[in-house]
Amino acid sequence: MRSRSYMGKHDARGHSLLIFSFLVCFVAACDRHSSSPSDDAKAAGLSSADFPEISADVFKEMDGGVQLTDDEIKGRNTWILWTAGNQAFWDRLAREGYGLVDLLKTLDSRKRGHRFEEMGLINEPGSQTAIKPDAFGLWLDRRIGLATSDIDEKVYGQSSGVIGFRIYPNPAFDETARKNWNPDRYYKDRSYYDDPKLVRPYRVGITCGLCHVALSPLNPPTDPESPNWKNLASAIGNQYLREGRVFVFDPQPESFFQQMLEAQPPGTSDTSRVANDHINNPGAIRAIFDLDIRLAEAVPETITGGALSFPGGAVRKVPSAPEF
Repeated sequence: MRSRSYMGKHDARGHSLLIFSFLVCFVAACDRHSSSPSDDAKAAGLSSADFPEISADVFKEMDGGVQLTDDEIKGRNTWILWTAGNQAFWDRLAREGYGLVDLLKTLDSRKRGHRFEEMGLINEPGSQTAIKPDAFGLWLDRRIGLATSDIDEKVYGQSSGVIGFRIYPNPAFDETARKNWNPDRYYKDRSYYDDPKLVRPYRVGITCGLCHVALSPLNPPTDPESPNWKNLASAIGNQYLREGRVFVFDPQPESFFQQMLEAQPPGTSDTSRVANDHINNPGAIRAIFDLDIRLAEAVPETITGGALSFPGGAVRKVPSAPEF
């Protein structure tokens, strides 16, 4: 009887997350002209000029130390560091997703020694396991040495200790939120961390590097839990990533939702999870190269049915190679 109760409870949480995610996308598509909350940059009165690309080759040891052009350097930096403001979305999902998705818990530093084995995450060189919680009682990786001055943390956030995750201060964490914050309950008390009114001290954003940075097959690390930059490749695709384990916190093993997540092979991503096909259909995370050749093979796609509810119109155009 207890097992059946757990199954019902956590299946409901999983279904609620999927429904919530769908509604976010649907409302954005169908009501594009209505007023919506400003993102952090607009709320602060910032423009694109306030977010300059990083020109320094801060990841020079990656990709076999290949010599890149200035634009390629900026592109790789953006690929690994730029969240495009999505930390606001993931913070909302943490608050309103019934405790299922909570990236601050994914980043729990006490998991660092087995992150790769369990979740396929790539620990970022230059950081290490925390020896104690931070000022807010959270277990987050510690940086070794000083941060490079080439990365503006106001724009790109702080290193999380995991490739693809960047940490930002939460602008909503005011004095009232501080008084209500209890890190012990945050880690242990479901009634506390499930509360949609709970304001966390940080927001976590995701970059393209999460899914695409991988261990280099030409120069793999001795210990996959502790790579150096020279052991990493920026665009071949992380063939070890376990998407369900990364994004879903504490699912119950007997629930249907958990079984669906575990059925997804490593190195895959289901980018249509909240689209309109209702199919568990993960695909391999592809390497990013020879884009001009790929685009030469592509043709415009005519969209029909429920997909018309999403942004883009009836025909999705294929960019020409020179424009890409």
